[in-house]
Amino acid sequence: NSRMRANPPMQASTNRNINNAAQNPDGLANLGIRSVPTVVAGLNSQNVLTPDALVPFVPGGPGAAAFDANQPTTYASEWNLTLETEVAKNTVARLAYVGTTNRNLDQWERLNDQANNHIWFASTGQPLPTGTFANTARRPFDNRVFGQIEIYRRTGYSNFNSLQAEIQRRYTRGLAFQFFYVLSHAMGTGNIATGDSSSNAVFNPEVFMPNAVPRDYDARNRFLNYRRDPDIPQHRLRWNFLYDLPAGRGKKLLGTSNAFLDRLVGGWQLAGSGTWNSRWWSLPTGNWGALNNIEFYGKQYPIEDCRSGQCIPGYLYYNGYIPANRINSRDANGNPNGVMGVPSNYRPAHLPVWPTPANPIPNDPNAALYEGNDVFVRLNNGSVQRVGLNTNLHPWRNQIVPGPWIFNMNASLFKRIAITERWQLRFNADFFNVFNNPGTNMPNATNGIISNQTSAQGPRELQFTLRLSW
Repeated sequence: NSRMRANPPMQASTNRNINNAAQNPDGLANLGIRSVPTVVAGLNSQNVLTPDALVPFVPGGPGAAAFDANQPTTYASEWNLTLETEVAKNTVARLAYVGTTNRNLDQWERLNDQANNHIWFASTGQPLPTGTFANTARRPFDNRVFGQIEIYRRTGYSNFNSLQAEIQRRYTRGLAFQFFYVLSHAMGTGNIATGDSSSNAVFNPEVFMPNAVPRDYDARNRFLNYRRDPDIPQHRLRWNFLYDLPAGRGKKLLGTSNAFLDRLVGGWQLAGSGTWNSRWWSLPTGNWGALNNIEFYGKQYPIEDCRSGQCIPGYLYYNGYIPANRINSRDANGNPNGVMGVPSNYRPAHLPVWPTPANPIPNDPNAALYEGNDVFVRLNNGSVQRVGLNTNLHPWRNQIVPGPWIFNMNASLFKRIAITERWQLRFNADFFNVFNNPGTNMPNATNGIISNQTSAQGPRELQFTLRLSW
C-alpha cells in the first residue's frame, strides 16, 4: 500500500548524476573518474539537488492509487469431516475431507491502462496518437493527465478442497512415525505480489479487443484471474519418524555392554522427515502462431542441447517449440549444433507466427520475421502497420499443468549422554538432503526442455553439533 504516498503532488523526482554527460559542465560523461569529487555526501551535499532539477511533468507520467471506500473484512470459512480408527496397537489411521473458502482478499482494480499497439490498430484502424498527449490519448478514464490509475479493493477470493489421509504410531517400544497424504484442489484469483499491482489485477475492458471480456466487474475478475494456484501441490506426501537404535545394554545388539561401551554405542536415536510432492508450471503465452496438441513425454526422450556450442544433457519434457532448423542439426563439419535426440514424430505444440523453416531459403525476404509474432494490420487510411500480435488473452493463459515431482528428506542421528544427574551432553549429526538427491528441474515452458546443467535442489549438507546442558 506504500504506493499511495507517490500520488501527485506528494512526490516528485530529481537526481544529480556526475556520470551523466547532460549534467556535467563540459558535456562529457564519467566526470567522477576525470576529476576530484567536490561534493561529499552529508558534508556539503545539501544544495546538490536543486528545485530547478525536478523532472518536468509529462502527460501520462503521473499515476494515482486510492483505497476503495468499501473495505469489507477479509474472512475464511472452513469445514471438515474426519473418520478415525485404530488399525494396529498404538497406531491410528485418519481420513478427512477439508474445505475452505476465503473472501474479500486484496486486489487492485486498474482503471486507466491503455490498449497495446496491436489492439489499438486492429480495433480502431487508426495510427498511434502523436504530440503532447501521445501517452494519454489511448487511455479510457483520463486521457490528459494521468497514466496508471488503480484502486485497492477487497474483491479477491479463493476456494480449497482436499482429501487427507494419515497413519500415526505413537511413540512406543522405541518407534514413532507419521505419514500424511494430501490431495488438493486449490483455486483462486491470485495474490498481490510485492511491488506488483498487475499480478491479479482487474483491468479495464479497453485493454482487450472489443467485447472480448465481460463489462461486469465481478464477471471480468473471474474470467481474467480465477485459476488453479500453482504454489499448492496437487499431491503431497509427508512423513516423520523417531527410532531408537537397538544397540547398547539390554538391546538386541551389544546387549551385555559394560558401562563404558554402553555410553559409546547405547542410547542413539534416529529421526527424520521428508516430502514428496507434485509441482505445477504454466503453459507459455509468448507465441501466437498455430497451436497443436500438447504431448507430455516426461523422461522418455533424453536430449542434448548443443545450440550454445556446448552440449548440455537434459530431457524433452513436452513438445515445446524448437526451431525446425535446430532439430537434430549439425554444422558443416558434422558437429551437433541443435537439440539432439528429438524424436522423429515431434510436432511442436505452439509456434510463433513466423517459425523458422527446416531449410531456410537463402536471401528469403521474410528472414527478418523468423521467430517473431509480427503481423500486418491495414489502417483506415490505407497504410499497413507492422506490429506484434498480442490480444492480451492468449488461449493458454492461466493454464497450469503438472511438472516433475520433487523429493527431499532430512535426517538426524543423535544421542544424549548423562554426565551427572544435573549435567547432560547431546551430540547431533544432522543430514540435510540425506540422499543427496539433485531433483529434476522444471521444464523450460517455451521449448519444453529440462536442463540437467544444474540441480533442482542443493547437495547433501552435514552438520555436527555438541550441546552441554545443566
